[in-house]
Amino acid sequence: MTDPHDIDVLILGAGINGAGLFRDLCEQGASCVIADKGDFGGGTSAAPSRLIHGGIKYLETGELRLVAQSTYERNLLLRNAPHLVRPLPTVIPIFSWLRGIGPALRTLLGSTTAPRGRGAVLIKIGLAIYDLYGRRARVMPRHQLWSRARALREIPPLTPRIAAAGRYYDAMVTQPERLVWELLADGIRVNPAARALNYTTLQDTDGTTIRLTGPDGTLALRPRIVVNAAGPWIDRVNAALGAPSRLIGGTRGSHLLLDHPDLLAALNGRMLYFEADDGRICLVFDYLGRALVGSTDLRADDPDTVACDEAEVDYLLGALRGLLPGLRFGRDQIVYAYSGIRPLPASDAAMPGLISRDHSAPVAEPQGPRVWPILSLVG
Repeated sequence: MTDPHDIDVLILGAGINGAGLFRDLCEQGASCVIADKGDFGGGTSAAPSRLIHGGIKYLETGELRLVAQSTYERNLLLRNAPHLVRPLPTVIPIFSWLRGIGPALRTLLGSTTAPRGRGAVLIKIGLAIYDLYGRRARVMPRHQLWSRARALREIPPLTPRIAAAGRYYDAMVTQPERLVWELLADGIRVNPAARALNYTTLQDTDGTTIRLTGPDGTLALRPRIVVNAAGPWIDRVNAALGAPSRLIGGTRGSHLLLDHPDLLAALNGRMLYFEADDGRICLVFDYLGRALVGSTDLRADDPDTVACDEAEVDYLLGALRGLLPGLRFGRDQIVYAYSGIRPLPASDAAMPGLISRDHSAPVAEPQGPRVWPILSLVG
């Protein structure tokens, strides 16, 4: 057993949130240790839709501040990490001109029913607002509204039921795990005394000292503050730290990777961002030579057992068949399926898609034998 080390900050969880905070703290000269029970970026950060988006769907729920933040951070990543983050032209198939305005206004005012059938007028307004929020550090073109004829000419397998299409730009990340690793490496580079530990678990705590166990043995730390960046595991980590919480109400997002050259040829480097029959937003785009299809949004509370099930496979393939009747979709084209938990705030919302995607950082102040506050990164 080593003698305890006094440090400024202990971060538990080395996904994108924890890694980004670690880098910032190291840049400021703080003594910092980050630890993860698995590999760096191996949890939720390894199972996203591979998008760096500005949150266009958050316009519906009136989270305009989140859209402004997300589009700005997207633009900065396009400039700062062009080897990992690249522009992604995106097409929204539209099936009517006027539909959805009323439901969208009700959702904006707090309705718990998601809009259905977003028409061209509504999407045009949304894309114009999205361009407006994306003007800070802009690096990509503004949106366009395509006629039905142009949309079918650009993407021939699309269903002829469409009335028009919107084209705008977001971004994708080719290797999210690499982005996490580079943030950690940046932190170590500017502050060599900082430590980043993987495959390291929280052994125990007496409220003053926290003991971590990893491949190199046990490390005892006395932090001034603990940051819980464990994503879907936040409540479990808080319980282990002596501060039980109910902060997370996660949902499962599942994705498929298809071997489908005809689909990739039709997409021609673009993403289709579309409504499934139940009104949920789905997407498909070329990810490293495979068609990435996603995603579902189902209540889930166990990140250790999360997996894509048969019903989700049927749902995603069915959504593609409805949108692209000119192509065949079958299980034989699936080369991989994966799933992750979105660490969303606990919510009683009837529709998982309406749970806020915004971030928060509630603090559990010192209590009882625990002398350090715990700041939890939710979202």
